[in-house]
Amino acid sequence: MRFSMNTQEITYLLLAEKILTCFDSQKYVDWAVALLENGFESESLVILAGLDSYGIEEKEKYFWKSIEELNIEVKKTDSELIEYYVDFVAKQVVEDKINPIIGLSRMRDIVCATDYSVKYIQFYELDEDLDYLNSYKTTIYNTGLTLENKEKYIKEEFELFLEMNRLKIDESLRDKSYCTNCDCLEKPVLKIKYKFTKPHKYQTWICKNCGSIKLEHFNNHNTKRKIIEMTKNK
Repeated sequence: MRFSMNTQEITYLLLAEKILTCFDSQKYVDWAVALLENGFESESLVILAGLDSYGIEEKEKYFWKSIEELNIEVKKTDSELIEYYVDFVAKQVVEDKINPIIGLSRMRDIVCATDYSVKYIQFYELDEDLDYLNSYKTTIYNTGLTLENKEKYIKEEFELFLEMNRLKIDESLRDKSYCTNCDCLEKPVLKIKYKFTKPHKYQTWICKNCGSIKLEHFNNHNTKRKIIEMTKNK
């Protein structure tokens, strides 16, 4: 029996949400109802669709029985399910199917569930900057973010994320910065500098190539676009 992409999709999304969030067992029932509405039927699926008032153990038992009876193959690892879910959320935001703020909230849960994975940490930093903007009218990581452009900015973050994923750009580039002085992408270095006022001695990041302090770091959307452009031109 062949399953539609929608059926496979909602199965993967359900399993991903079970890993990532405070899981509501009612989603097992919703999943069963969705499959029945799409023309699928088995004894356990019908039972599961009617288990609204039952506990999670009973619902989970009939969920896995339904998977077995309908011969649905669920081969993705936890890591693959998370990646599937992240890709789904990002596309939902980019295609204007969910509000960017909601998408960012889901990504924050993903970051926490993946132990602050470097693959997704920029969304945590973006969420933290929104809190800083509300409380202190400033940001730590995203210099271009404002309360006025937050939804547009978040959507752009998801767009850049999807494009960098498509190009398989390595996460190690997070350590690099774009130098607007010499138009290069390098890992910056710390340099000791001096000034007349106290403290006289301080450290600052400079371009490894030309020594300029005119750097745009990875969180800057312009830097990500430069990385994408350079990758495409290779």
